[in-house]
Amino acid sequence: MNSEQPLVFNGDSRWAVAFVALLFVHNEIHEIAHTGVGRLICGAWGPRNFNSWQLACSKTPEIVLAPLAGLLWSYGLMWIGYRLLNPAESPAKRSAGFCLLFATMPFGRLYTVAQSGGDEMVILRGAFPTVDPTVRLAIGLSIVLLLIGPPLYRAASVLSQQRRWIIFTGMLLLPFVLFLIVVLRIANPLLASGFLASEGLLGSPLFVNIWTVFWAIVLLLSWRQLSTTLVKRGVLLSKDQ
Repeated sequence: MNSEQPLVFNGDSRWAVAFVALLFVHNEIHEIAHTGVGRLICGAWGPRNFNSWQLACSKTPEIVLAPLAGLLWSYGLMWIGYRLLNPAESPAKRSAGFCLLFATMPFGRLYTVAQSGGDEMVILRGAFPTVDPTVRLAIGLSIVLLLIGPPLYRAASVLSQQRRWIIFTGMLLLPFVLFLIVVLRIANPLLASGFLASEGLLGSPLFVNIWTVFWAIVLLLSWRQLSTTLVKRGVLLSKDQ
């Protein structure tokens, strides 16, 4: 895949904690990008939970900026990861890029669009309301594949051939599965039941605020673990001896 020496995945339990923190912090910034732009457009915060939101005003042409803001954040971070995964960069930078890329849940972006959902389809429905839904879906899938394809290819390229596809597939799928379980099956139902549902900071429920602060603190305390995700084989062997 490339001529540079491939790297070995070096994740452990401490790395996993740091990565999960990055995953959830990324998601909250993604949601705040949506709702923050919505606040600027409408003059008020709309209702939200951990992964969905609404605007506080009627439809105007500017509302397309709200879903676009979250996409710019997530795809932007994904492509920063792509840049850091450049073979010319150090293992530490490539490690950071690897983590940034997969924390944006590229499979999640593809999966939600395949279900005719996600911010991408919200924008396409608004921009092309008269286009056949199947054509719109094909356009959405094509756009997502074009955006996630090069970063994912580079992420696979950086890995050693030994267990390459196991690690790659795990990093592609497991963050999304974890998000589905923790957020959609646990956190959102708790919030819907009224648990810490009063409004807190930035128009978010108090539960979301506490959740975000917790994971932000975890990330601040553990972020250095992310720079050792990928190491040269000799380094890994010396650590194991």
